[in-house]
Amino acid sequence: MEIMGAAPPTVRRAMCDLMRSIKDGLTDAGKTPTFIDARAKVFDWRSLLPMLADVRLKLDQPITARLRRRGKAKQALAHMEQQFSTLRRSHEEQSLTMQILYALINVGGEFQTSEEVLEQSAEVLIEFLEADLFVCRLRDASGEWINVAANTLHGTSTPILVRAMEESIPGHPVMQAVAEKQWSYVLSNNLRSSERGGESYDCVAYQEGYRSRLAFILRGHDTKPFGLIMLYSRAENYFSHYDHSFLSDCSRIVSLTVGSRLEVGRDALSKAAGGMAHVGNNALSVIKNCLELVKEDMDLVVSHASPEDRIKLANIIDLVREVELIGCALGGVERLRGAIANLLSAVDNPRIMHYIRGEEVLDLDPNTCGLGAD
Repeated sequence: MEIMGAAPPTVRRAMCDLMRSIKDGLTDAGKTPTFIDARAKVFDWRSLLPMLADVRLKLDQPITARLRRRGKAKQALAHMEQQFSTLRRSHEEQSLTMQILYALINVGGEFQTSEEVLEQSAEVLIEFLEADLFVCRLRDASGEWINVAANTLHGTSTPILVRAMEESIPGHPVMQAVAEKQWSYVLSNNLRSSERGGESYDCVAYQEGYRSRLAFILRGHDTKPFGLIMLYSRAENYFSHYDHSFLSDCSRIVSLTVGSRLEVGRDALSKAAGGMAHVGNNALSVIKNCLELVKEDMDLVVSHASPEDRIKLANIIDLVREVELIGCALGGVERLRGAIANLLSAVDNPRIMHYIRGEEVLDLDPNTCGLGAD
C-alpha cells in the first residue's frame, strides 16, 4: 500500500486497474500468479508496474492464441459454408437439369408439328423455371422469326398479337445473340420502354409488367439457329440467380431434344413418302399403261360411225388381250392397296430398303415384304 501510495495518481489508477484485471483473469483461469524471478523484490512502483504487466501478459498469451485459433476456425468455417453452399446449389441445378431432361424426353411420345414440339418444350421450361410467360418462335424459309405459341404459367391463353419478331430495332439483344454462334442463351434484366431506360420493346403489346427475359436459342448440329423459346418474368433480375453452366446445359438439352424430335419426324415422313412413291409410281405406271392400251382399242371401235363397222371391229378385237390388260391394271391396283396396308403395318414393323443415291425408304412393296397379304 505504501508503494501504491507513493506512485503518481495516474500511475496509481493504472496499477489498480491492472491488478483488478489480473485478479479477474486468475479467477477465470483458476491459476495463481507466477513470476519470472521468484526472488525478485519490489522496492517501488517502478518495479511493481513491470511485474504486474508481466503477469497480465502471461494471462493474455493463451487467450490470444485461443482467439487466433477461433478466428482461423471461423474463416475455415465460413470457407466451408461457402463451398457447401456452392456444392448444394450445383447439386440442385444438376437435379433440376435432369428433371427438365426427363420431362422433355417424356413429352415427345408422338409425332407432332414443329410448332407443337416447340410449345411443349416451352411448357416444360416455364414450369420448372417458374417463369410467368413463354413465347415460341420458329424461323421460316425467308429467315423471319415467326411467333408460333405464347402462354402463361397458369395457361391463361395469351394471344399472339405480333406475328413476326421486330428485327429492325438496333442492338436487339436476342438478335445479337442469334448472330453469334457461340451464344446459346441471352439474359435481359430490364425490359422497360426505352424512354424509361429499358433495353427492349418486348411484351409492350401484352400490357404486362414483364421485367426479365431468358431467351434460349435452339441450334442444329451446324450451329444454325432454328427456334427460340423466350421466358419472361415480372421480377427484375429473376433469371440471374441461375448459374451460367446450368442455363447453357438447359439450352443445349432443349436444342437436342427439340431438334431430334423434328429430325425423327422429318425422317419418318421422308422414308414413308419415299417408300410409297417407289411402289405407287410403279403401280400407277402399270395401271396407266394397261388402261391406255384398252382405251386405244375402245377408241378404235368408237371412232367408226356406222354400227356395222363397230360390230366388225369388235369381233376383230382380241378379248383375251383386253381381259389380260384389265387384269394387269387390277394387279397394279392391288399392289397399291397392299402398299397402303403395309404402310400401316410398318408403324410396328418397319422394313428399310436402299433406294436411289443411297437413300433409305420404307419397303412397302407387298411382293417383297408380304405385310399386305390380307
